[in-house]
Amino acid sequence: MGRLGGLRVLVLPKRDAEAGDYTHTLLLAEAPQRKGDLPGADLLAAALARADLSPKARAFLLDVQRQAARRPLTLRQLQALERIATTAPRADFAAVNRAALARLPDVLARLLPGGRALGAEWHAGSLRGEAGDSLRVRLRGERAGGWCDFATGDKGGDPVSLAAAVARVPQAEAARRLARMLGMEGCGNG
Repeated sequence: MGRLGGLRVLVLPKRDAEAGDYTHTLLLAEAPQRKGDLPGADLLAAALARADLSPKARAFLLDVQRQAARRPLTLRQLQALERIATTAPRADFAAVNRAALARLPDVLARLLPGGRALGAEWHAGSLRGEAGDSLRVRLRGERAGGWCDFATGDKGGDPVSLAAAVARVPQAEAARRLARMLGMEGCGNG
């Protein structure tokens, strides 16, 4: 037995001679503790309280809230609520990029430690950060933060995309890591 959004989830095994063994999920709702309390209300409140919700997610949550007043939520709705309520906040890419650009030489020294500043560019051997000239990052001007690894053809236009390529992680994770590196944890990015 497990718990999901105020409901007890009990998985009962069921045997079928032709199809073999499989399981059947049965939800047992706990009685509301106060009048008006609904199973999953805590998850719904936590999800609706998020400041970084997309308009589509907010519309979904408001629709689920209206449905919950009329009938119990389905397992799928409860799972969606839990996912929305507990997912890490999205990083503010623009804020992270602005902060990284303000300290670009320091950021590049950490991401590409074997590199060096040469004129208006940072030169490194590759995304692994060794010494060389194949990877270049613009340090100044309108295209500051833009980068290209001429040996592989990999390229990007900002520090977050460079951090993602160096760490081989999705850009959202790279933005969170870069925000932590820049001390932006308190900004909803950490």
